[in-house]
Amino acid sequence: MSKFHFQPIKGQAHQILKAILKSPEVSSCHLKATLTLRLACEEIIMNVTSYAYPEGSEGFMDVEIQKTDRIVIRFEDGGAPFNPLEQENPDTRLSWNKRRIGGLGIFLLCRKMDDVRYAYENGKNVLTIEKII
Repeated sequence: MSKFHFQPIKGQAHQILKAILKSPEVSSCHLKATLTLRLACEEIIMNVTSYAYPEGSEGFMDVEIQKTDRIVIRFEDGGAPFNPLEQENPDTRLSWNKRRIGGLGIFLLCRKMDDVRYAYENGKNVLTIEKII
């Protein structure tokens, strides 16, 4: 199991993603799973680093990665409570220029992962994703 604590997170999205992708659990996956995990992690990291904390606040993100017959990645942050799974799905039937901005990343994350769970525990947002490998 790999565990990471990132602080500050403002401007650190690339470094956070790079550390996760280099973890033994993720880096030992086949290419297709790695690409899917990259997409999912990048979406989560960008949302937290961009929106979880008020302007001027540096924030933190804890990441825990486990691997068995699946990869389980748990993201924790102390930002404002926000359940991305409660957001309205984008209307993918509309043309690109008629869609509202936002929401497509979480939509894709939920489609590509085998399980996505959110909880607000002990004053922290906890988003857990699972991918069977």
